[in-house]
Amino acid sequence: MLTPEFDEHVRDALVHYGDSARLCASPLLDRLSSPHLAMEDRLGELRAALRRAIESLRPPESVPFGHTDWLPYRVLWGRCIQRRSPILICDELGLSRATFYRYQAQAIQAVCRVLWEEVGAPDGGLQSPDQRHEAPQLAAPPGHERIDLPELLAGVQADMHALLERQHVTLHVELSDDVPPIYGDPATLRQVVLNALAGVLRATTGPTLVLSVSAAAGETVWEIRAAGVDGAPPPPASDEYPELDLCSVLLEPYGGRIAWATDEAGLALRFTLPAPRPPTVLVVEDDQDTIALYERYLRRAGYELHVTRDGAQLWEALGEGRPDLILLDVLMPQEDGWMVLQRLQTLPETASIPVIVCSVLAQPTLAISLGAQQVLLKPVTETSLLQAVRQALAPEDSAPQPHR
Repeated sequence: MLTPEFDEHVRDALVHYGDSARLCASPLLDRLSSPHLAMEDRLGELRAALRRAIESLRPPESVPFGHTDWLPYRVLWGRCIQRRSPILICDELGLSRATFYRYQAQAIQAVCRVLWEEVGAPDGGLQSPDQRHEAPQLAAPPGHERIDLPELLAGVQADMHALLERQHVTLHVELSDDVPPIYGDPATLRQVVLNALAGVLRATTGPTLVLSVSAAAGETVWEIRAAGVDGAPPPPASDEYPELDLCSVLLEPYGGRIAWATDEAGLALRFTLPAPRPPTVLVVEDDQDTIALYERYLRRAGYELHVTRDGAQLWEALGEGRPDLILLDVLMPQEDGWMVLQRLQTLPETASIPVIVCSVLAQPTLAISLGAQQVLLKPVTETSLLQAVRQALAPEDSAPQPHR
């Protein structure tokens, strides 16, 4: 029988679907992933199970896309997988906040039942791989927001203040002027820094910690040093320092690494992040003048641009790699923008890619109802385009759940 505890675990995992640190601590990790795998693969299995359960809510093809039977699925998919705010989802679907939460609660209850059946044994034992539904194990991609480093470091200092004060330790933060922009998920990087500081605090007894961020060849180097303390470094990623295991897991999707080091200045913990990859924008547009405008506006703002001229080229490009954002025209030959948008939203591998419709056709209600995040009317100005792109790429904050 479905238990209240399992219900709460599923709700928490759905709300924090993109938060690796939170999912690492989820009791569902032991019930919906294989314990012998690396942590990143286990998180991939858990996310795949959540996606499968949400996908099970999709009505059959015979049900029209705009029918109310689609609403529980579209509400939960938009909130958890696409990480969109309730306000945006309500505007898109024409729902009141009360109706939104009613459909969300209905969908979560259905997902709980699906996952409870997948878990199978009352003692929480996993079913064998052959008994599970086959589905791709899709790990959530790293975030692509430009991170405000001074703000992040100030937040870390505030979070650590009480612990540092209790241990009579002073934290100094040094940010070099030459550090390049960093793209990623601010919450993830914040967790890395907090856990790294906690590990160093337990490993040293010095009165001062220095957290420095500097630029190196092709990467940024984050170092936490116990000033004036000598000694051999503890073994990295050992059972004694689970904080560093978590740091490794959170850094891996970004290609980062973490390790202890000692030199004449004492003990230090260092982690690195590779040089930032600018967010990629895939343009679907057949007008050369408009393409030239997009190239000028977006490339000088630091975005990587790829251009396709019709639906066929778009699907070919998507087969080669996943963009961070799609700019979509509507008036195209053969497969028009509305057909493309519907197909993007119904495929699990593309449904989470934000889409901005840019068209001379002023039909924002239709575009939003079909899954577009924003609509821009041509001719598009540089200010409106960059503002829309930044908003579309910024992850939504988690909204509080209604009281039950």
